[in-house]
Formats: sequence, C-alpha cells, structure tokens
Amino acid sequence: GSTNDKIQLVNFWATKDLDKYINLKNRVEARMALVDVTATGEDNILNTEQIEDLIEDDLKYRDKQLKRLNDEVLDLEEFNESVSLTDFSLDDFRQDLTAFINENKQKLADSPNGLYAVVPAAKGEFASLQTKNFSENEKEIIKPGVVFCLQQKSEGNENSAVNPLQPYFLVYIRDDGEVKFNFSNAKQILEIFRLMCEGKTEPFQTLCRDFNNETTNGKEMSKYTDLMQKAVKEIAANYRKRIGNKLTLDRNAIIATKAEQIQGISDFELITWLIIK
Repeated sequence: GSTNDKIQLVNFWATKDLDKYINLKNRVEARMALVDVTATGEDNILNTEQIEDLIEDDLKYRDKQLKRLNDEVLDLEEFNESVSLTDFSLDDFRQDLTAFINENKQKLADSPNGLYAVVPAAKGEFASLQTKNFSENEKEIIKPGVVFCLQQKSEGNENSAVNPLQPYFLVYIRDDGEVKFNFSNAKQILEIFRLMCEGKTEPFQTLCRDFNNETTNGKEMSKYTDLMQKAVKEIAANYRKRIGNKLTLDRNAIIATKAEQIQGISDFELITWLIIK
C-alpha cells in the first residue's frame, strides 16, 4: 500500500552471537521470500523460482560456512569474543608489520632464519618477570610452550585457500605436546605473539640464561626438536582435514598437487620461534 515509487530494503546483521546471527539472517531471508511472494512480478526482489533453493540449499550452505569460521578460524569460547567481520581480518597486524618493515628493512634483510626469543608465560615459574597484567582466561591459554613460524618450501598456489598466511605456517604447541592453536588459528597466535612481545626491546636475561643452561648453550635441543616434529605432525593432519572439508563443501574446489601438499617436517624451513617459559 505504499505510495512511494521506489522502496529500498536494507538488512543489518547482528554479530554478537553466531547462532543468533544465523537465526536472524534466516528470518530476514524468509521475510524477503514472503515479500517476494506478495509483491508483483515487476517488484520482485527475489526470483520466485529461486526461493526454495535459497532457503533449502543456499542458506544451509552459508550456515555451514559460518559454523566453519567459528570452529576453524575463531576460537570464540577461548577468547570470549563476539563475531564480527573484523575478526576474520588480519589487517591490523598488516599495518603494524608494514610500519616495522619500513623502519627495519635492512635489519630484516640481514637476519638469518631460525632466530628466536624467550618470554615469560602469563602464569608459571617466571610469570613475575612479566610487566603486564593478564586476565585469568589469558593465564589459562598462554602456558609454557613454543610458537613456531615455518615456511613451506614448495609454495602451492591452491594452498592459500587452506592456509591464511601461505606459505608461512604458525603453530603454538605447549610443553606437554598439546597443539593449542594450529595454523588455521593464525589470528589467535598473532594475538598471543603481540601480547607477549609488544613494547619489549631488550631480552629477558634471566630467561636467556635458563634457556642456555637447559639446552647446554644450544647443543642439546632434543626437547624443541621433538616439539617441532609434533607441531608439524598436527599441521599436516589439520591440512589434510581442511583439504577434505574444502572438497566436500566447496563445489568449485581445486586442491594443490601432491608435490605441493604438506607431508612432513622436510616440507618446511624454520623461520623463527618464540619460546614461552
């Protein structure tokens, strides 16, 4: 009954809770279908023939994609965050990185692979060395372990759809061998890295001495070699899982050749690592 010549519909998506978002989205899409049914042929905002497919097929597919983002990219329960599009982006890290590269271009060019640093965990034997106040949630998440940054030797172009930082793989493994965050959780690992290292310009001498004693000045590295092997094993398992999901959920999926796929530790070079003690 509107007297206006044109009507524009604008949808605003709620993002504080994923399930509520999905429910609201489906309700709005259903309302759009209802509008389509009651509108004239010339005013249709959705093609009538597409309504059933839209509700029964496309919406379910998109819901699965949102669930995958929740399960594979964001660990919302751990970080107590709400879902928003900015959570899927690494732009804030790219801005920091760009500024750092501009200021330290030559130093980075001259740096060898394998550089490492040692920082105190948020909770544990060396926690008193920390100058930051950590929440109880952060203390339970950031436990002693290692963040490895590995580079895949053979860059598979199709791997970028599986790994957000291709050809680099980040993984956070705890001292007990548990891989807390795999490469699919790159944002969480970068958040931990930033939280533990931002503003630090000098090494923790106490931790450096402890690490040197533990490894006999770098001669006995079996503990960290073992952790890296376990981390790579989990990377390979997660990689295969994501390849499988890609094939089953993406109708246009293209996977990397076997030579470009991840098999084991020989597929990587160690770029840098952060020891959390």
